[in-house]
Amino acid sequence: MDETVKINVATEFSKFPSGRDDADGPFNGTKFRKELLLPRLQEAMQKKVKLVVELDGVLSFGSSFLEESFGGLIRRESVLREDLEATLVVLPGWEGNKRYSDAIARYIKDARKESH
Repeated sequence: MDETVKINVATEFSKFPSGRDDADGPFNGTKFRKELLLPRLQEAMQKKVKLVVELDGVLSFGSSFLEESFGGLIRRESVLREDLEATLVVLPGWEGNKRYSDAIARYIKDARKESH
């Protein structure tokens, strides 16, 4: 039996996630990445199972939220793209959300690790 680690964005975070950081509001991409996405990703990677992120129930996503959340895993958290792509499964829920799952894949593909 395949175990998975899950996140339902609408029920565990917000139906209205938006923005990149705290200046953009309380349900921003940085908060989502640090408080939910990264810890669950690390859990899934440790257990060697999939992380399933469910988008169903969210009314809309801004591009800055999605890029900061998912691209930020590579840019800011030093997650390897190969590990992320091997672990992450994004379920759009309904056909209208497919554009968001496609955007997430694009942000992951285009992300570059920040140098300090």
